[in-house]
Amino acid sequence: MISDLHLLRLDRFAGQDEGELLARYGGLLSPDEQERQMRPTMEKRRREVLLTRALVRTVLSSYTGADPRDWRFDIGERGRPFVAGLPFDFNLAHTEGMIVCLVSDAPSPGVDVEFMSRRGKLDEVAEHFFAAPECEDLRRTAEAEKRRRFFTYWTLKEAYIKARGLGLALPLDAFWFALEGERPVIAFDHRIEDDPAAWRFETLALSGDHLCSVALKASAPTAIQLIEAPL
Repeated sequence: MISDLHLLRLDRFAGQDEGELLARYGGLLSPDEQERQMRPTMEKRRREVLLTRALVRTVLSSYTGADPRDWRFDIGERGRPFVAGLPFDFNLAHTEGMIVCLVSDAPSPGVDVEFMSRRGKLDEVAEHFFAAPECEDLRRTAEAEKRRRFFTYWTLKEAYIKARGLGLALPLDAFWFALEGERPVIAFDHRIEDDPAAWRFETLALSGDHLCSVALKASAPTAIQLIEAPL
């Protein structure tokens, strides 16, 4: 079973300006992607869009041998990009300093990555979005460990809703995770019809500041292979 997580660490490009990146990767993008890449007003966001599109095209080509410029993407009902006819699927996520591309032959895989040093009132966010068992666990967690625990829950929940392809149509407090075992385990209340045994989850530390979770609808546990992106 394919379960590959491709990482692009953005500090690799710290010394390159937007013009240099466009000269190197802009030709990989379709005309529509080139237009979307130029829309953001902030250069930082334009760079991120460029590198994200170059990443997914290069990653997909590494499995098929196709020219990265030849990929044509369709958009699903909930905005998820896909390529018809592939024997595998992919999912993208980005945060401060990191872009990831998950490739798997499990149907509709989900991935999320977060920058744990970002500011925010984590307790308030948890009380608003998390399920009661997760909130209770966070209240019992020592302050030194709470930030990592919070982002473990957050990335798992994001990975699951991305894998389901329904976004926030799934209430975030209607499912929760138990973290005590070897791997996270999901549970649901009456609002979600799903089988916990059908899912496999894994959380990975990609750096001291970056935490990532993967959701796969798979019949057996699967090891995630980390691959530094070929850009």
